[in-house]
Amino acid sequence: MSSNTAFLVGFMGSGKSSILNILKLNTEIHTIDLDDFVLSESKDDLESIEQLFEKHGEEYFRDCEVKAFQKIYQNPNTVVSLGGGSMISSPIKSAVLKSERAFYLKNEFENLWKNIKDSKRPLVTTGKDNVMKIYLDRLHTYKHCKNTIDMSKHSLQEASEIIIKRLGWV
Repeated sequence: MSSNTAFLVGFMGSGKSSILNILKLNTEIHTIDLDDFVLSESKDDLESIEQLFEKHGEEYFRDCEVKAFQKIYQNPNTVVSLGGGSMISSPIKSAVLKSERAFYLKNEFENLWKNIKDSKRPLVTTGKDNVMKIYLDRLHTYKHCKNTIDMSKHSLQEASEIIIKRLGWV
């Protein structure tokens, strides 16, 4: 894997897409949102991951996600924002956990739930208890990333500055 690919990892609502947007607006760093890339690669004319889930189901989406990831994960000087469940796919998990530039955006479940509870994300509609179970199941994998940023202690702007500093690209 290219040592110049960085990854933003975390549960839904952790700030991955927001930080990616800050990086995109304030730096020359190339950024890719994996969910957006999956949609752009889709043969369907869909506008959201929610629509993809609804039409084809999670298994199909995860297959598309792995294929999309394999096309972009070696892009030099690129920050890739992964979906909250991306790390359940072995090829993605393996590549990300080997990277020195994987950033886990850590937060407590209650803070994350506040961020996502009113969204239309497919898993949110299954209810808070189920979402908490999914969070707890994924937590162990997230914690193996080489870098952790505690989002309960940092703003999105501060987190983006930490990432920029650690990457040393700007």
